[in-house]
Amino acid sequence: MPSVVVYNDEGKVLYQNIFADAQELVFSVREEGVVPGFPQPTSAVRVNSLLVLANQEPEIEREVPKLTAKQCQVLQYLSSSLTPGQTARKMNLSEESIRSYLKILKRKFKTESRDQLMAMAGALGICDPFKKIVP
Repeated sequence: MPSVVVYNDEGKVLYQNIFADAQELVFSVREEGVVPGFPQPTSAVRVNSLLVLANQEPEIEREVPKLTAKQCQVLQYLSSSLTPGQTARKMNLSEESIRSYLKILKRKFKTESRDQLMAMAGALGICDPFKKIVP
């Protein structure tokens, strides 16, 4: 299911919601420039895999946290809609290890949920949901 994450210029999440109808959500964002359920107009909105990211002006430079190669790889797999279990199998790790990576990554990005983490990683250009993954 697609979700919407609206964050401010400090990266704090202002609004988050999950929607059942992806087409209606994307139409609302692209054609009407409206984030459903968010009370204010947003200045910059883009679709990133299953997330609709909306940020409030003014946009500032965000610092990318220092990440290990494995942390980047976990983010890339998850951005490609793989579950933690599927990611674990691809990386020859346990699912517990992947969940541990997720906790560390959420702390590094100062996020509370996986959706927020993926929104921030996508906004910072750390992972690309359309990139072909080679094991």
